[in-house]
Amino acid sequence: MAPSKKSVKKASARLLAGEYEHSASAFHDINLVDTWRRAHVAPMVAISMWPRNPASKYSDLSPAQRLQRQDTVIDKLRSGRASDAATMHDLGGVRLIFPDLERLNGFRSYLDTRTRARHELAHDPNKYDYISEPKQTGYRCIHYVYKYMPSSAKNADYQGLRVEVQLRTAAQHAWATAVEIADLVSDTRTKFEDGTGQYGLFIRLCSELIARRHEKRNSCLPDHSYTELLDEFNALEAEFRLLARLGQLREQGDLSKIKQHTVLAFQDDDTVEIFGYTKAHSAIAKEKLLSADPSCVNVVYVSSAKPAAIRSSYRNYLTNPEDFVGLMSACLEEPYHE
Repeated sequence: MAPSKKSVKKASARLLAGEYEHSASAFHDINLVDTWRRAHVAPMVAISMWPRNPASKYSDLSPAQRLQRQDTVIDKLRSGRASDAATMHDLGGVRLIFPDLERLNGFRSYLDTRTRARHELAHDPNKYDYISEPKQTGYRCIHYVYKYMPSSAKNADYQGLRVEVQLRTAAQHAWATAVEIADLVSDTRTKFEDGTGQYGLFIRLCSELIARRHEKRNSCLPDHSYTELLDEFNALEAEFRLLARLGQLREQGDLSKIKQHTVLAFQDDDTVEIFGYTKAHSAIAKEKLLSADPSCVNVVYVSSAKPAAIRSSYRNYLTNPEDFVGLMSACLEEPYHE
């Protein structure tokens, strides 16, 4: 059963104020917010199921989903990036990746005009179109936020909980994955910044180069010529060598253990341990257990009908920036004329 929105709002406000960070009251509020977070599992799984068959006409990858990490939710509240866990719409997230823009737009047309899903879209379909209007950071993607409408009485308590559905091309996904991996290997927070941080311009240049070279459109730096983009990128790469560092990374973890429901445990020695299950409740129980383990820096629950989709959709957790490095190599090495 999900806690009431009122109780979650109050707990969020107290965590945001940070007046009793290490007290029993804080521990109670963290547990309450975490119970709210876990309540999104059933809606997330249900909402990921209805686009599975129509999406197969446009992509070889099944939808994959992840439950927002506990530490990320608490960090958003304490840092002020979120004011209230009760209104966060990405606690449960579903991701679909398409080979190119044409097929992404084909599936988007299906969602906008032909879907028979009972779940309710919570906003105008163009509200979160970050492909037509990329974020300043260089982030490009389409977001839809759906309100969960249960088909059975047993899930009635979860009615109205919100789940975010992301539509990305493979190129957009490679860029977003690289940003998260770069933050991991350099101990930065570029993903949560406005594009002006230490690596902000570097990441923005990569977004624009990939958008132009591989998708024939602009990203966040439309006024730069391609030559200017390359010159600025090369100067920053000479300073940071971030692309070179990403190119040296190798995928982590025993990938054979990935199953439909998978828990990834990030250890304090920078390794990743993988636990795979065939049932969601087993994975959620393991996630809760590992969250209390002091040797685990982070724990995340991901799932998909096809385990291969987990490896592709959440390769950031496995530190695999191979696609991004390949896309950037093409931007730098192959002739391109605007």
